[in-house]
Amino acid sequence: MADFPAVGFKREDALAAGEVRAALAAKGTPIGPYDVLIAGQAKTRDLVLITNNVGDFRRVDGLRVEDWTTGR
Repeated sequence: MADFPAVGFKREDALAAGEVRAALAAKGTPIGPYDVLIAGQAKTRDLVLITNNVGDFRRVDGLRVEDWTTGR
């Protein structure tokens, strides 16, 4: 497997995470606090989030999600 670079967490990531948390709370569909941080960082950097926890992350508007364990 190829090495993946570590991505530092910046102020913009935190602001995006706050927006994600607020949007999901308003809908009554929150996700875990670490997932909120991960989603915020992926959105800020326009990254595709690779996870097998697709159910939670699909609730985040504008977040691109892929599950490499199932080909989805």
